[in-house]
Amino acid sequence: MTRRQLLQASGMAAMAAATGPLWAEPDSRFDILIKGGEVRDPGRGFRQKADVGIKDGKVAAIEAGIPAERGVDVVDADGMYVVPGLVDLHAHVYHSLGFGIETDPLAAASGVTTWVDAGSFAHNQAGAFREFIVNGSQSRIFGYIYLYPTTRNPEEDPVRHVRRNMRRTGETAVANRDFIIGVKFQVGSNMNGRWSLEFLKIARELCDKYELPLMAHVSFAPPEMDQVMEYMKPGDVMTHCFNTHSIGVLDAAGKIKNSVKDARARGVLFDVGHGAGSFNFDIARKALDQGFMPDTISTDVYTASINGPVYDMPTTMAKMQHLGMSFDDVLVRTTLNPAKIVDRVPGMGTLAVGGPADVALLEMEEGDFRLVDSQRNAVRVDRRIVSRLTICRGRRVAAPV
Repeated sequence: MTRRQLLQASGMAAMAAATGPLWAEPDSRFDILIKGGEVRDPGRGFRQKADVGIKDGKVAAIEAGIPAERGVDVVDADGMYVVPGLVDLHAHVYHSLGFGIETDPLAAASGVTTWVDAGSFAHNQAGAFREFIVNGSQSRIFGYIYLYPTTRNPEEDPVRHVRRNMRRTGETAVANRDFIIGVKFQVGSNMNGRWSLEFLKIARELCDKYELPLMAHVSFAPPEMDQVMEYMKPGDVMTHCFNTHSIGVLDAAGKIKNSVKDARARGVLFDVGHGAGSFNFDIARKALDQGFMPDTISTDVYTASINGPVYDMPTTMAKMQHLGMSFDDVLVRTTLNPAKIVDRVPGMGTLAVGGPADVALLEMEEGDFRLVDSQRNAVRVDRRIVSRLTICRGRRVAAPV
């Protein structure tokens, strides 16, 4: 069978036409050759000990026994998991509010190849976000635009202020669809006082008009969770789903609220969004015991959480494993599921020949480790997930010197 026939048989001919050969010629060398690891891609049900060849920013081969001489840069992955690059759906990487983190050092140490900034920039900051955050980053960066720039004018009506910024927010999002994936809004009386529900209605109107998904941060009532769920549509994301706040997924008896079940049934997505104050072991355990797993696992990493309790994505993943989720269940929620929400890079979130060479090398480290939630409740575990190497766009991600 010819190479073209093989491509057609695998359904990859279209991708091959766009990206060139799906594997290197026998006499060529891979830019990076990862040898001896266990390749895990739960998004396509692939689990096999194999070598991974990377060339020109693409995964060029996944097969056993590739000679080391075929690699310019050879990585020994024995005892490690070779997985799709991790996708963090909720982080803060812009610095206008004073709490954004530097992505490249954390990416290099954590296996995250894609970051989504969850509402750190408004419409009048999108240009700076592109210029100073997106451009030049070793890792991929996208973002949810924040609904409105805050006003400190006590004489201005807050609802009118938000509505006045609706059009500019929507137009900015549409004009920058390459990196803006939706609108972020913070729902809760502690975030925007007695106007929170009115602001949420404006956010819904904005997203409907400009055909944008909504990410809703939830914290303290009012409004109540049932009211919030009324305004969430398929493809929208509720983040901080395992928080201890009064807007939460559990009712007073510890059961999943009917409005939450109904929202999930119609396609609303639920994200962990750990953060400094929004992840609790007990809440998460009760939800998981009822079969309510998050759709995505994210860190909500920023300056107040990077040095604890969050630290990084592998630590957050280890917490979900401690609560009973399998490694593959955790992995698909940090790769394929958030990649589908981003939906900007074909093949992102999987590890397949012809796809983007965004790769993380993870290891299951054994010992005695302490994990803490946002309320500083601590547990001891005998294993944790650690990252050993991050590759994005076919290159090693390195912390700036």
